[in-house]
Amino acid sequence: MLHLRKELLAAPRGETDADGWQRLAQLQRRIVERHLDGRADYYGPEQCTPLDDAETFAREGRDTFLIIKFMDEAPHIEATLTSLLTQTGVDLNRVVIVAVDNNSTDGSGDIVRATAASVPSAARVVCINQTTPGGGSAARYGVDRSIATIHAMCLFDGQWGRLQSARIAVSDGDTVYHHQLVHGFSEILDKHQDVDGVMPFLTYKFTAALRFFADHRPHDLKVLRAGATAGTVVPVTFRLSDVSAFERLPRAGRRRTAEDAMRLSGDGIDLSVPLDRLDGCGRRYGVIEDPAGAWAYVMDDRTIVLDRAPVSGFDSALLFLENGGVRADEKWRWHSVIGHDLFLLWMFQRMGIPEAVVAPDTSDALKVFRCWSFAIGGQHQLSSPALKIVTGTDYQSGRVQQAVGCRTVLGPATAYTETEIDRLAKMIRNFANRQGVFYGDTRSRGLERASGLYLHMTRIQDQVESEIRGYSEDFFRDVVFPERVLFPLRWLLQNAICLYAAGDRSVQTVVRERVFAQLLGTRGTDQALASTLGDTAMAALAGRSFEDKRDEAESLAEELISGFYPEIMRFYARTLADFLDTQGVVRADYAWLLEDVEHSRNALIEKRTPIDPAVVWAGREFVIDHARGQVVGMQDGGR
Repeated sequence: MLHLRKELLAAPRGETDADGWQRLAQLQRRIVERHLDGRADYYGPEQCTPLDDAETFAREGRDTFLIIKFMDEAPHIEATLTSLLTQTGVDLNRVVIVAVDNNSTDGSGDIVRATAASVPSAARVVCINQTTPGGGSAARYGVDRSIATIHAMCLFDGQWGRLQSARIAVSDGDTVYHHQLVHGFSEILDKHQDVDGVMPFLTYKFTAALRFFADHRPHDLKVLRAGATAGTVVPVTFRLSDVSAFERLPRAGRRRTAEDAMRLSGDGIDLSVPLDRLDGCGRRYGVIEDPAGAWAYVMDDRTIVLDRAPVSGFDSALLFLENGGVRADEKWRWHSVIGHDLFLLWMFQRMGIPEAVVAPDTSDALKVFRCWSFAIGGQHQLSSPALKIVTGTDYQSGRVQQAVGCRTVLGPATAYTETEIDRLAKMIRNFANRQGVFYGDTRSRGLERASGLYLHMTRIQDQVESEIRGYSEDFFRDVVFPERVLFPLRWLLQNAICLYAAGDRSVQTVVRERVFAQLLGTRGTDQALASTLGDTAMAALAGRSFEDKRDEAESLAEELISGFYPEIMRFYARTLADFLDTQGVVRADYAWLLEDVEHSRNALIEKRTPIDPAVVWAGREFVIDHARGQVVGMQDGGR
């Protein structure tokens, strides 16, 4: 199928081989039907039946199925669904949102139905329940029923080309999406028929990460809403329901006046907003409202809180820094939970690193695949003989596709994804306790790392965060930041090395100039190309199998990080300085954060002992509902 598609796409402009495309559609049909037959035999036919409205979807021209799988996500699920219902730049008449409830007991399903009813959207929402426990089971159920639905649509109208054009995405229930994200990946798949999957650019939610700082006091939206109509409401003419509002109301144009008001100035904007209300912490605030009735709360410290915008952006994080919220003994905490993600975001947005360099792992943060390609292996859920609890792997779908020759790309960093900080908290706690639970061991190789023990931990999230707030600055300096920054550096360099080894001269030039030279410097790049990345090593790498190639490239990436760590850290500092300068942060407010960053500890100097999660689960630290794969409590203070 891949060979035939390549031939068809290589045809001269204007030439169309109708018979060839028909043969392609038939091959894709065989792949999809084989997948559905196998699922029915293994899981039972009820696990892969079409959704009830398949024929209606075909008549309406719907071809984008967004699956939200969730279990007990009451704190987050409304924001996730809202961020998808309110996407811009894409025709929502093409979209079906499949909400898969995995036996929630906290009212998450009711929140989904209420949100679908209250948020105006042309997207259709279908609610189903997966009784088989486990997040992987819920995702698999949603994917297989969506594949079956698209297959049924093709049977209904004979449009088998839909297997190539229709796409299926999977989301966790605690992740929110930039308002143009679906547009971004739809544009890629519509324009590039040789791309089979897109992984959105992922960051942790910056506003949520502020909870790790001692002086942060979060805003309570319920309190702000309750006081919204108790004073003056100032109208504005632009949207307040997505992060574009921060561009219209830049931080540099916000100024507190002597009349207990906030002056808001921007491009064609000059407003005075009375700070005539008090929140639960005694902070003064005012309210502005857009033409659609969306509110934003203007706080007395110049922070603007958007009421309806699921994506928080980095505006609040920058104001927290500008207002002196980051203490002198929280420098490395800031790098660990804020600076790290800003570095990744800006590295792609501004510093010349191309997204095309990356063949990404595909986590359940709205990974999207063409229908036929998702049927190659489907959504996976693996198990480990040493553990009673199923270990889910979000990433394996993309690895199977890449291994057989499908092309998976990273979406634009300008339309990013924000996920809740539960996995970040798990990771930090793992570092402190030398455990590999909740989240895979960051030092392990690809498949092992991607198949970590992902237990649901919403019920103990507050307890874990409270514990982390007590960790010392030395711990963040010596352990958390070095381990965290190692992870993306290894990932980026691994991808770049694989592409360099397989590419022609033009591709190698791009990788050399826009990746290696950026991270390693000119001298470091020359040294690396003469040794670690020499012709012999690259030729050997290019000839390896998919998994062996990834593992070997990761080892070579570690050699580069070990040998050129100060140069890489200078690039890290330079990237953050460029970001903060571009955002208008005064240098005196951030320069101290970047001092001596190049001398930070290189985590690779310590060869850590592999961690066996089964040892942890054999203890008495966690109270686990094994049937649902959920931690419901921690004993002895979590130790």
